[in-house]
Amino acid sequence: MENTEIYEMASEILSRITSDTNNVIYAPLGGKLSFFWGEKEIYGAYASSLGPSDKPPQHSITIYYEFVRQVWRDIENFCELLRSRPEGDFAPYEFYNNRARLPGCFNEDEHVRNMFVAAITWVFFHELGHLLQEHGIIRHEFGPRGDEAMQTADVHDFEVSHQKPINGLEALVSHVTELAADFTATTFYVTELRRHLKDPSFADAEERPEILCGTLYLMVCGLSLVFFRFNGSKPIVPIAAIEGSHPKPLTRLELLLTQLCEYLAVLEMEEDRPVNQALLEVICAKAVFSTTIYWSSINTEDQKFDVRFMLRDVRSTPATIQYLQPIVAIWDEMLPRIKEVRRFDAPAILMRFTDTFREKLNSVRTQGSGQEANATSITPSSPVAVTS
Repeated sequence: MENTEIYEMASEILSRITSDTNNVIYAPLGGKLSFFWGEKEIYGAYASSLGPSDKPPQHSITIYYEFVRQVWRDIENFCELLRSRPEGDFAPYEFYNNRARLPGCFNEDEHVRNMFVAAITWVFFHELGHLLQEHGIIRHEFGPRGDEAMQTADVHDFEVSHQKPINGLEALVSHVTELAADFTATTFYVTELRRHLKDPSFADAEERPEILCGTLYLMVCGLSLVFFRFNGSKPIVPIAAIEGSHPKPLTRLELLLTQLCEYLAVLEMEEDRPVNQALLEVICAKAVFSTTIYWSSINTEDQKFDVRFMLRDVRSTPATIQYLQPIVAIWDEMLPRIKEVRRFDAPAILMRFTDTFREKLNSVRTQGSGQEANATSITPSSPVAVTS
């Protein structure tokens, strides 16, 4: 597909989502959400909020052409790699009880398109999450003041900042709002996924379980490629320090996949369609394994699988647990204010942490003396709970 065709497809998808969002959310508020394209060669997107929070919202989302082009090319190359590798290379798939590299319920063109739609839709929803919770205001109110404050109406994502690296309170506030926007994006995406699955023209009752699993697999592949690209070529070692404008990409991916599985399972059960959450987690783990094969092949000299890119179980990673402790604490402090300035009264999109997860954070000793300090295993899935 030519670049212009990629842009046209993405424009059609994102313009439709913008229109739907205006009809459902912004029109009742007397406001407007606009969508723009950025022409700089930047792998990223950003959200802009103009005006005070007590006035009708004037919001915009900008996504760079380069971002959607690179997402499509990564997906194309990823699918080509999986289809071209010898069968013996996929022996580890036996762990997932399914050696299929890509779901058989979709054809080759649908594999690429579905991953692409899922990836750019989730990123759009992430930016929308910033806007609906007015994270620009939150960052200004809870972050540094005076000369140290970085006052801007824009919230940039999926690009490496060339400004002076931030740390301390400013970094903490930035990190927690990024994770909150991830949470909102995943909630919106699951809602949209289920809306499609309910459409008889998309899947009939008998096909629905297979279509659900196949769609979830492709969604996770597409989104994982976005985060791997954002992560870069060097595997990230979990650290407790909160620095920079964004959390570590693979940590974000780990957390949002857990939320994705839990929320999807809960919603399906509410409609008397019980889904095995363990199965959903296996599907996600297999998808991440597949994308790790691709990312290793283009970022290692011998083009072989690199286990260092695999996601880590945050429950057995004391550094990550220590990282999340201040995240939860400041989120609790922010939440009342977010509820005051938010633009959309939908509790499901607000990040939340279960009592079990909080107890885990509080019980872990992070000085290297507890059992968790000796845990070094790397697992393909992450059952740590972040939703209720």
